[in-house]
Amino acid sequence: MFIRPIGEESLGVRSMSLYVETKDLRIILDPGASLVPIRFGLPPHPREFEALRGFREGLMKLVDKVDYLFISHYHRDHFTPPYGSLYMGTGDRDYETVYGGKVVFAKDYETVNPSQRRRGIGLFKAVQGLVGKWVKCDGQVININNTRLIFSKPIPHGKPGSRTGYVVGLAIIDDSGSLLYLPDVQGPLSNEAIDFALSIKADVVVIGGFPAYLLGRAFKQEDLDLAKSNLLRIWSQGRPRRLVVAHHLLRVINWREYLPMGVRIETYASLLGLSDNLLEARRRELYETEDPGKDYVNKFRSRAEGKEESNED
Repeated sequence: MFIRPIGEESLGVRSMSLYVETKDLRIILDPGASLVPIRFGLPPHPREFEALRGFREGLMKLVDKVDYLFISHYHRDHFTPPYGSLYMGTGDRDYETVYGGKVVFAKDYETVNPSQRRRGIGLFKAVQGLVGKWVKCDGQVININNTRLIFSKPIPHGKPGSRTGYVVGLAIIDDSGSLLYLPDVQGPLSNEAIDFALSIKADVVVIGGFPAYLLGRAFKQEDLDLAKSNLLRIWSQGRPRRLVVAHHLLRVINWREYLPMGVRIETYASLLGLSDNLLEARRRELYETEDPGKDYVNKFRSRAEGKEESNED
């Protein structure tokens, strides 16, 4: 099994996009990325837009190679939208290239929060006539020759009862090994995420980490303690060969301080043999060391952005 990161915070953008190849299939997990419009009171630095362009170029090259896509949920950094977006780096018709002819395994948009549901329905309508097939994948097990895809039932996006809705995790298993992909479980913080992880006990686990940048606001110390305990359970009981922590946790520079002791962690960047490139976490620093000027900042302040460019994932 071949696994290659495409985009993620350690690669400069909000994303958890992965390319996975077995003898039987080629699939892209969560073909999307975004930049947060405002962080530290500042718009994205030019280097963030450069990273976003790099992500889009890499994604567009890879979509020609794959027959399958997986969409775990409908936050903007996890799928390519059917419209142009500055903060997602898309042109008006990019989605046609991404989804055209593909079998799309997608989270059921009927079991998400209202904003995700609107986006899911909008995407579904836009790609009709483009996709080879649209499969609501929650809880399904699908065999493609000797490769098995195990999709979780809906898992909370973070804490149970969270207003941010639900996600679907995915296990990919073939004769060469296994991958568990658990996006946006934020630690994890739910029993559903733990149960799915321990039912698979994959060789490689990719998991969405705790949102330390929201500690003291949307999350409390007890949430962090639970996330650390749960991650330690996955490490000690699941015994993965490689544990990759990604996404929300890497929106702070000192992210390793929020991990449990005794757990060996990798990042998307380290899988590629690269150093972490935490551009969002370093946004204030970038403005200090590579100031793009007041005109650049004012250009963003004068933009009349719609809801689709809000600060939500």
